[in-house]
Amino acid sequence: MATVATRTRLEFIGGLTFFLTVLAALLWAGWQLLMWMTAANQLPVNHLLIQGEHRYLSRESVRESVLELPEVGNFFALEVDRVQQQLLALPWIYQVSVRKQWPDTLRVYIVEQPVAALWNQDAMVNTHGEIFRAEHGTLDLVSLSGPDEEAGRVLKEYRLLQRFLQPRGYEIHRVHLTPRRSWELTLSNGVRLILGRDDIETRLQRFIDVYPGIVGRERVAYLDLRYDTGLAVGWKQDEETENDQERGTKSDRRA
Repeated sequence: MATVATRTRLEFIGGLTFFLTVLAALLWAGWQLLMWMTAANQLPVNHLLIQGEHRYLSRESVRESVLELPEVGNFFALEVDRVQQQLLALPWIYQVSVRKQWPDTLRVYIVEQPVAALWNQDAMVNTHGEIFRAEHGTLDLVSLSGPDEEAGRVLKEYRLLQRFLQPRGYEIHRVHLTPRRSWELTLSNGVRLILGRDDIETRLQRFIDVYPGIVGRERVAYLDLRYDTGLAVGWKQDEETENDQERGTKSDRRA
């Protein structure tokens, strides 16, 4: 009886020892695999796939931005959130998603800034009314200007005014909101419309009704529509004379 009990105990101890040995071996192998997988430069990112439409953003700038990350040499250590934040720092990128694909590929899907207009000459505004700054060369865009906090409002007003004027044969070149929140437009023919703060559509309709009948309208520099009835006309010759007088006054002061 004692022999059977001893044998059973020995078998149990042997089985337990074997189990623990196998478990220890598996843990050691897993640890070694983990160490190998996370070792620097063991599995670098060798392929970068850039997807999404981008007209103004160069693929090279995206590639260079990713390569600036030291973790790019280790596929497993590289965090997609880190890559995402790195790419969002590029001014032409509005949104970006990043995904790792085994064994050495990084997939990047880019949504470019949906540019809508130039803003204050040194920036741009996107279709959501958000200001951003990026190299843009000579984009053929309407020029908007005003206080930065009013960018969304200016863009919205431009869209409304363009829908009002375009069917009547007028194109807007510039929209300006003054610090006093007064609206001014410059049309594609160079004529500036001073509209004030209220009754904008009514004043534009007055311009549409009156402007075609102005004799010599090719010399019109601006129209001041801030009157209850009627308007005031500023002529290009008058502006040139005023500019000449101003330059002469400055010259006299310098003398």
